[in-house]
Amino acid sequence: MKAYESLIIFDPSCDNEEIEKEINKLTEIIASEKGKVIEVNRWGKKKLAYEIKKKNIGVFVVFQFILLPEKIKTFKDYFKFNSLVLRNNLVRIEIETEIPYDDYENEIGGEET
Repeated sequence: MKAYESLIIFDPSCDNEEIEKEINKLTEIIASEKGKVIEVNRWGKKKLAYEIKKKNIGVFVVFQFILLPEKIKTFKDYFKFNSLVLRNNLVRIEIETEIPYDDYENEIGGEET
């Protein structure tokens, strides 16, 4: 299992309810791929350094999660046709207490080795 961090910039016209729906959808995608969300930080509306899709402000959300590298495509595909997302970035991170795959497999109901 690898740890990732994704910065997502949503359209500023989104209200809090729409942002929460999007966060829940992303959490469901990660859970469906047997991943685990570590933390979700809602930074709120921030001024952009440069204009994106004719917007000067965006709603920033940072996801930290654990997922198998071969399953990351499902997470990335979510952003391709989502009109609420202005921009997203995904990077692999090191976390202090990364869960070994064998332990994580046992935690989600897998067989012991």
